[in-house]
Amino acid sequence: MPIQEKLAYALDRKDQEPNRLVARQIVESEGQRGIEDLIEFIESKPKKRAQMDAMLALAYVGEMSPQVLAPYVHFLISKLNDPINRVIWGSMIGLAHIAHLVQPKLFSGLPKVIDAMDAGTVVTRDYGFRIMVDLYKDRQFQEDMFLLIQEQLMKAPSNQLGQYAERIIEVLNKNHLNPLIETLESRREDVTNEHHIKRLNKNLKKLYKQL
Repeated sequence: MPIQEKLAYALDRKDQEPNRLVARQIVESEGQRGIEDLIEFIESKPKKRAQMDAMLALAYVGEMSPQVLAPYVHFLISKLNDPINRVIWGSMIGLAHIAHLVQPKLFSGLPKVIDAMDAGTVVTRDYGFRIMVDLYKDRQFQEDMFLLIQEQLMKAPSNQLGQYAERIIEVLNKNHLNPLIETLESRREDVTNEHHIKRLNKNLKKLYKQL
């Protein structure tokens, strides 16, 4: 049976378990052949639901075994401007799972990542920010990435600001301590929800302790 016939759309299922099982099959037995079959299927432009499920299956491969998906970084980047939103989701999630293995290639595709984040939904932005933090960990990209991360923090919705701050604080170079404090302080007036205010204050307290 062709691997695409095991996806959720083909089984008339609305849950993700069939797509996870396809990913598990690829990781445990089919490897690159299975991935290439899914990519060929996606590129044949089947119905919208079929493309979505195939891309999400690839994302699950990245979650289960990043090294199996890593050789296909350029394909994932190419799908970040797809007209189907869940295809973009699958691409961004897959890239987030393999980012630590493909940092130079992903850095070269960063404009497409940022464009997708700016135009995308919460899921796209969240996984895009994870990618940016992973690239920040690499010293050769750190200065450039910090500036881009600051830009994302400045325009992040107030309900996402706290989690974004926590991600960068975990890996922060102390040279960027003061600029990060200034950026977060500048967002205070934008945060009005009590829970999010407490989260922002908690993050700032952690940063001030490092001064």
